[in-house]
Amino acid sequence: MGKEMTTLEIIGLAVKGEQDASDFYKKVADVIKNDIVKAKYEDLSKEELRHKAMLKKLYLKLTGENLPREIKGEKLTAEGGFPVVVSDLEEALLLAISREQEANRFYSAAAQKTSDQSAVNILQYLAEIEKGHELMLARELDSYLRDRDWYSNNPEIQLVG
Repeated sequence: MGKEMTTLEIIGLAVKGEQDASDFYKKVADVIKNDIVKAKYEDLSKEELRHKAMLKKLYLKLTGENLPREIKGEKLTAEGGFPVVVSDLEEALLLAISREQEANRFYSAAAQKTSDQSAVNILQYLAEIEKGHELMLARELDSYLRDRDWYSNNPEIQLVG
């Protein structure tokens, strides 16, 4: 977050980031062949949409207005501009971990830059959730790297996270 942003700008940027994250996880899920791993990414996509809804509700509370449909201004999003095309599960997991790290940093920094306590609480909460996603995905990556073939081809596996 380069320039100083208002709480409302932070919320708008975060809403865009959550939508981008949801789109990312949905597209990754579309290329994963293992049904259980695919479901994990689909769940992450849905969770990011719940984060978006939480932020939109905060915006409404603070302004009495719905968030504008188009978020104008900064090109960066809370979860980065990572590519969505992935060639394998390892690449998808590494990319997802990176996105979650960036989101955690964004929300942590944003929470320090706003004076509205309800915004601080939500931004800190989201920072912690994104850190949890990062840790869960890192465990998935470790499990996958231990035995790629079994992990990728065994439909009965239970995901670590």
